[in-house]
Amino acid sequence: LSLALSGTVLSRCPSCARNFANIYCNNICSPDQSLFTNVTRVVNRTTALGTRQLAVVEYQSFYRKDFAD
Repeated sequence: LSLALSGTVLSRCPSCARNFANIYCNNICSPDQSLFTNVTRVVNRTTALGTRQLAVVEYQSFYRKDFAD
């Protein structure tokens, strides 16, 4: 997902764009992901170098109400 694309879609509301980016970055980069993320679907994939690995394609996130607000 490109944050530039979401920024374009949400450009009429800078606060919305910042909030979306904050949640996206929290989902992807947080060292505490295991505390609020439940992986619900993975697939096997092959990298460009031929290595097999699992890829997460679906997950659920759980946030406290004050964070969501």
